[in-house]
Amino acid sequence: MLCTASASAWGWPWSGRRDSLDNAPKSPDVPPIECFLADRAIPCYDVDSVQFFQSGAEKFESLLRDMASAKHHIHCEYFIFANDSIGQRVIEMMKRKAREGVECRLLVDGYYDKKRGYRYDKRLKLLRMHGIETCVYAPYEFPYAHRVLRDHRKIVVIDGRIGYTGGFNVADYNIKGKPGIYGGYVDTHVRLEGQVVEGLQFLFANHFERSGGRGFDGAAYYPYTDAQHDIRHGRRVAIVERSHHYYLKKQEMRRTVVKLIDSAHDSLHITSPYLLPIPSVRRAIRRAQRRGVHVEILFSEAGDTPLFDVGNLNYAHRLHRRGAEVWLYRDAFQHSKILSVDGQWSLVGSVNLDSRALRWNEEVAALVIDTASAQWLDARFLENQRKSRRLTDEYYENLPRWTRIKGFFANYFLSWCL
Repeated sequence: MLCTASASAWGWPWSGRRDSLDNAPKSPDVPPIECFLADRAIPCYDVDSVQFFQSGAEKFESLLRDMASAKHHIHCEYFIFANDSIGQRVIEMMKRKAREGVECRLLVDGYYDKKRGYRYDKRLKLLRMHGIETCVYAPYEFPYAHRVLRDHRKIVVIDGRIGYTGGFNVADYNIKGKPGIYGGYVDTHVRLEGQVVEGLQFLFANHFERSGGRGFDGAAYYPYTDAQHDIRHGRRVAIVERSHHYYLKKQEMRRTVVKLIDSAHDSLHITSPYLLPIPSVRRAIRRAQRRGVHVEILFSEAGDTPLFDVGNLNYAHRLHRRGAEVWLYRDAFQHSKILSVDGQWSLVGSVNLDSRALRWNEEVAALVIDTASAQWLDARFLENQRKSRRLTDEYYENLPRWTRIKGFFANYFLSWCL
């Protein structure tokens, strides 16, 4: 059974698919994760090219090259869009393309407008004068009650044929790190070409309209909609989201994460800067350990949030005592969000393994069903191990007592409340 989906520009990719997918025959040869995607009406797209970046400099150079070649439209959606050198390079490129007649749309989350003084309100007015249609998702305003309902996605779509998603925001620290806090910065982004880009386009269109932007439609935005595409490369990608706007999408991300972990038979590699998962994910990891799956986890020894750092250590030490290998990355701040299973499937996107990502934020991730991609990420995982310290009982017991106490409470509090 092939789980390819032909997206429709006149409805969301999951609309109208439930009956046909539920009635589709299930072959015993189909991997469980693909059956899960079909049962949950999550489209599985053909993909022409998959390319990963773990360097901010390489990611933005590739992005700017693709923007420079745009012929019809550039769509950007980011959680953080800083007013610094890399932010200015992206903006100048969009201004240039807008002068050439390319449609440029920019969507930013409103939280850091107030928190870091990015002053989106004034900056975006200037951008509109240059022909860039801009919107702010959920402006962070009084009474500040929706702090956790943020748009944490990172999406770029160029001409409906090239797409980017992952963990990098638009900010200089993605390239240079933060001197005095952590010296370097490592994240993971994926560049996609082909039919799968329409999945990212749907998500961008949804949020852009919700934020007050004008809707768009047609073959120029969804060039693969009316075409019939066969699996030509043996690679498929599902775009998984978490959204509180749709009931069926509220639990899609957490259920996908749990299903991926439950599908593991040999190896499970987890990289996350914030390792305080919700109970359903914790139970899935515990089940994997009981099945004899080799579980390896990597996160930064020192990150950007001290309370998460000690909470990570407390939870990771518990996993270590059940047999998991835990690695503390020391070379830089490891901000990647990767789940790799059995060298076959990988989940890369904006979603951290914490309560905020799995319960509250708007998130997106690419589920890549491709052995070569998973093995590339596994190879990078092994490289990162060489820059890491292995967590041992001795290391944990030598931590200050107050640090371990804080970690105990952070582990349970943050997994439920933040």
